[in-house]
Amino acid sequence: MDIIIIGAGPAGMVCAIEAKNENNNVILLEKNNRIGKKLLATGNGRCNYTNLNLDENNYSNPNFVKETLEDFKNQDLINYFKIHGLESTTDGNRVYPITLKANTVLSILIYWLEKKNIEIKTDSEVLKIEKKKNKFQVTTKDEVLYADKVIAAFGGNSMPSSGSDGKSFKILRDLGHHITDLKPALTQLTLDSKYLKHLSGVKVVGDAKLLKKDGIIIEANGEILFTNYGISGPPILDLSVYANSGDYLEVPIINNVDENTMDMLYTRYYMFKEFSIVEFLMGIVDKKFIHYILDSLKLDKDIVIDAIDDREFIKIINLLLRSKFTVTGNTGFKNSQVTRGGVILNEVNSSDYSSKVIKDLYIIGEALNIDGDCGGYNLHFAFACGYRLGKILNEKTK
Repeated sequence: MDIIIIGAGPAGMVCAIEAKNENNNVILLEKNNRIGKKLLATGNGRCNYTNLNLDENNYSNPNFVKETLEDFKNQDLINYFKIHGLESTTDGNRVYPITLKANTVLSILIYWLEKKNIEIKTDSEVLKIEKKKNKFQVTTKDEVLYADKVIAAFGGNSMPSSGSDGKSFKILRDLGHHITDLKPALTQLTLDSKYLKHLSGVKVVGDAKLLKKDGIIIEANGEILFTNYGISGPPILDLSVYANSGDYLEVPIINNVDENTMDMLYTRYYMFKEFSIVEFLMGIVDKKFIHYILDSLKLDKDIVIDAIDDREFIKIINLLLRSKFTVTGNTGFKNSQVTRGGVILNEVNSSDYSSKVIKDLYIIGEALNIDGDCGGYNLHFAFACGYRLGKILNEKTK
């Protein structure tokens, strides 16, 4: 059986490795001059490839992914890499290669692609796919190839510099598939604030809340990072797909706010009456936040706590626990990790990712209308799709 896989990302590479046997001829097409380019950027180059708390509710379409996750769990992926020569480590619930290097994962995958003599064609952008009787004709910019099965594993619109520029969706449209609207997901937010340049690089751990005009509140917890354009960090990435210009983002500037934080603040208020406001704040917040607080509330840096009345102190508390910033947008597909949207799922079988529109066409990974939370969920789904489909195609010709 001749199989062509379009896209040498995580899903495509694993699918090729698993589909290859003595009866299957597998060709892996990649539009870049090298394979796995996007994989190298995942997890800030550390490759967070799964999560110990893996659940279908971490995905935008839980019903579709449920069967995949039940069949190929987080431990299955950890063991998969282990038997292929790669050990893992964890940071909280996030699972990484033990080297903390994405290029280690890529090197292992390339090793197995080569070991199985899988033909890899780089600089091979696919321009058209046509079904002619029982064969596919795949036209690249340089040649025409033929296959019994074609797998679309080309990703979405995110990080177009890696090759995922969304152009391949047109090919699927031409074959009769429908594509949803596409939005950047897991990306940074831009904010309207004169303090951003000063706060750039400051981190705080806590709940980020997105407050929308219709009153809906969406929140996520984790490490929040201020930047010179806005705000980033895992909880911000999770919220980003829901954010629109004009929404508000509410974040604490004290780490790990809990039910005891308010008592701590009032205890300090009564204990340190002789402290200046700067001395009071320097023990509880990053020093860069002090200017932001003083300037926002028009407080003199030398004012002592005893001169601050209860009403003014409540304003300080509100900034410490619920600082609010206006969202102006996001940093777009260029910096997004994944794409919200893709091929409409009622046109694809969740059991084997086969197209309901074109026989012997399969669609896996980010090309589907599925995206997951920050934390290894998207990579897990990509690897799981590739593994399951590869096994299915391998079994067909044994």
